[in-house]
Amino acid sequence: MNRILSMAAVAMILVSCGGNTQRKTVQTTPQEPVAVDMHCAENALDYWGTYRGTLPAADCPGIVTTIMLDKEGRYTLHMEYLERDTAFDEAGSYRVEGNLLTLTPDDGGQPGYYKVEENRLRHLDGDRQPITGNLADHYLLQKEK
Repeated sequence: MNRILSMAAVAMILVSCGGNTQRKTVQTTPQEPVAVDMHCAENALDYWGTYRGTLPAADCPGIVTTIMLDKEGRYTLHMEYLERDTAFDEAGSYRVEGNLLTLTPDDGGQPGYYKVEENRLRHLDGDRQPITGNLADHYLLQKEK
């Protein structure tokens, strides 16, 4: 009998402790899918074409630079130094990863790096970083229409 009374007392204590707490009902709503911007030059179809601009130079007013990117992964680069009778041409292959354009010359020279932006290329330094400072906005090549 003591055993039954003890069990009943324990049951009453458990019921009284847990019975008065308010339960919160968390109402969940279906989550909307998060829109991730997957637009980058690598999967966009609009980065091929011809880009032109005048890049700064240390010993002349600038270098008129033209880059032509074809759909087969090849490029041609023409650089003409202003107020000089000097021009250089280069050809090679390119690849785009994310928004990074890497130009690899056929002659084994140093690769060139550009960031692909909307209708333009931004010339990057050897560490693949944007050039900063007063002339930063002059390191852009605009896409020709």
